[in-house]
Amino acid sequence: MPSPARHLAVFYLIYFSMLGVFVPYLSLYFLDIGLTAYQIGTVAALMPMVNMLTSSLWGVLADRTGKRRALMRLTSGGALAVFALMLVRTEYWWIVAVLTLYTVFRACILPMVEATAMEAVDRLGVDYGRMRMWGSLGFIAATLALGPVLDVLPSRLVLWVVLALLTLVLWSVWHLPDTDVSHEAHPRGAARMLLTSRPVLLFYAVCMLMQASHGAYYGFYSVYLEGLGYSRGAIGTLWALGVGAEVAVLAWSGAILSAVGTRRMILLSLALTVLRWGILASATHPGWLFTAQLLHAASFGLFHVAAVTYTHRIMPARLRATGQSLYSSLSFGLGLTVAIYLCGLFYARVGAHALFAGSALVALCAGLLAIGLRPSPERARAAG
Repeated sequence: MPSPARHLAVFYLIYFSMLGVFVPYLSLYFLDIGLTAYQIGTVAALMPMVNMLTSSLWGVLADRTGKRRALMRLTSGGALAVFALMLVRTEYWWIVAVLTLYTVFRACILPMVEATAMEAVDRLGVDYGRMRMWGSLGFIAATLALGPVLDVLPSRLVLWVVLALLTLVLWSVWHLPDTDVSHEAHPRGAARMLLTSRPVLLFYAVCMLMQASHGAYYGFYSVYLEGLGYSRGAIGTLWALGVGAEVAVLAWSGAILSAVGTRRMILLSLALTVLRWGILASATHPGWLFTAQLLHAASFGLFHVAAVTYTHRIMPARLRATGQSLYSSLSFGLGLTVAIYLCGLFYARVGAHALFAGSALVALCAGLLAIGLRPSPERARAAG
């Protein structure tokens, strides 16, 4: 693996190790300090909402200045400094304020690295999936390691582990390859023009609905499993199982993408996502939960590789950071914001099974829209 690809793989390993602590266990910390299900849902929805509002702005700034690496360093340091404030107080509104500012800084880090990684794919011929799979391995390792520990130690430990990993994220960003491009001016309305392109809008709508279908999973899967009587170690194991399946797919994603094409890979992942949420909506047996987690390989792994590749190929070179940021903000931002907020409102009223049934319906809608995607994005380029 060439040196730039190794540095990118190290970033993915550390960054997703941090998410492997943050995503499954922060909600349990909130539960332990007395937040209600509604408050947990609101906090969980807050971060993708702020992501939606800020990620694309950072992307536009990176494309206009050509200083992508400097911005990644600035925002990584800001995220670390702000998250440290989580240690100061436990009041709900303090948590809301801190996580809002934290997400302002964190929102752009991954989209900028994704743009950098796809440029490495173009220049060096490296396999994106084989770099990205190290992130999934980091997620698994962190989730498996911390779950049993939280069965015996206070959940406040989650904050300290996230802080340690954010420190390593800053270190890894500092060592990423220099991909700052010579500044090429582009029309001020270029990003706006992308959002008036029907094919681009259709693609982003599919991505938004796909991530919205994950709202119940990302917001309440751990809480749901704890309600079924699973230990926190077992919860961590189930999370890790899903990401383990994702790793297997990422390792072979380049070959799969070459064989089936981007559009068909998107359609396949959406069909399997409908199946995944349908299982969670109708079954509680450990065998079915196991099967549903294996389908994370499709609902995240296959779809994400296809979506990042599609985004890269339909964007002109001078708008690629903007394109990846829009993908992040509209899907992981807008889609998840609305979905997690609604799940927080209705979780106590209708229960997890109804929410997962709704998730299956949303994924089905995304699949129907995806039928209209351009069949050959590999040969298409956005105008401008």
